[in-house]
Amino acid sequence: MTTLNLRQMTRFTFVIVLLPTIFGGTSAFADENDTLNFIVGVSRQHDDNLFRRSSSEQSENITKAFAGIKLDKKYSLQQFKFDYTVTSYNYQSNNNLDFNAQDYKAAWLWTLTPSLKGTLSADRKQQLNDFQDYRNVTGVNGKNIRINQTQHFEADFSPHNIWHLLGGVTRTELKNSRIFNEEDDYTMNALDAGVKYVYRSGSAITLMGHQRKGDYDNRSPNPVFLYDSGFDETEGEAKLSWLLSGKSQLNLRTAYVSRDHDHFSKRDYSGAVGSVDYNWTPAGKLRVNVRLASDLSSYQTNDSSYTRNNVLSVSPAYAVTDKININANASLSRRSFLGSGINPSGDRTDNTQLLSVGVNWKPHRNVTLGANVQRTNRNSSVSLLDYTDTITGISGTLNF
Repeated sequence: MTTLNLRQMTRFTFVIVLLPTIFGGTSAFADENDTLNFIVGVSRQHDDNLFRRSSSEQSENITKAFAGIKLDKKYSLQQFKFDYTVTSYNYQSNNNLDFNAQDYKAAWLWTLTPSLKGTLSADRKQQLNDFQDYRNVTGVNGKNIRINQTQHFEADFSPHNIWHLLGGVTRTELKNSRIFNEEDDYTMNALDAGVKYVYRSGSAITLMGHQRKGDYDNRSPNPVFLYDSGFDETEGEAKLSWLLSGKSQLNLRTAYVSRDHDHFSKRDYSGAVGSVDYNWTPAGKLRVNVRLASDLSSYQTNDSSYTRNNVLSVSPAYAVTDKININANASLSRRSFLGSGINPSGDRTDNTQLLSVGVNWKPHRNVTLGANVQRTNRNSSVSLLDYTDTITGISGTLNF
């Protein structure tokens, strides 16, 4: 993995700043809706419980500097999008956690005929594993960098834009820089197929099926700890996008997922999942999203094999003026650790409350300044896993 030190980061930012001049036709301060945009920014964050401990908390100041490129270009019926960002994370007291991330999103929104179109995309996200889950065997302050990569192809055939035939393939990869058996490295390939019906009102119903095959990278079957080498997963889902009125929309998703492991059935799981999202815009300046969701995911320990996470959240946003926006989020979640490993299930549950408020100010169309505060409280059935955490931050972004 290529890393960048602060000097290299500064040089990269300097080059990005000069590129508009090099291209000649690009103004020094481009509009955010232009074909090509360059972004640089910095943020400063104070976390009063970095390692998510129930006691002996340790605070930390984190500086994040980033530079990136955004491209959105149409050629006839084709559209190309590309975002690339280099980010340097620097920890004031725990500099062993410093790292540099290179993230991207690329997509080709292709059109072969007016009836046949689709998307070819790839993305990469690099981040530090959150200490609410990751615990290094040598201590909780070990650095573990996670890289998520996805490649996706989908096709949509609809002669009259009413009935749609959908199909595609997806490849997902997860890598950790250190061993993380609970959420270990894997590569998964999927086949996706379904149909969609679009009403004249714009509402739509979609039925999809997914067949996935996953392999745990660099891991052989381990009968002692029941760590498997691979799995098969199937999912059938139904989605409804319902335009209730000009000011409200309801998105529903219900699905049934089943995962079977190659050797150790104790790690298998299945069940219903889904979500309800209600978007309400009672006035031009106010938007509110209410979300209720339930998901299953693999999480392999000696005591459990998967988790169910139920979440209720409310996220309002208010435009005070054309230049000042306030956003907030309040959520309640209950995460249950289910199944069994080599031991009977410990029936661990985590109840988490989160509240955040942020404000963004655009003194200039190319400049955004922000401030935010977030408070998290986790109450676990395993008392050592309780924690309370407050994060405050400020940020500045220049778009040109």
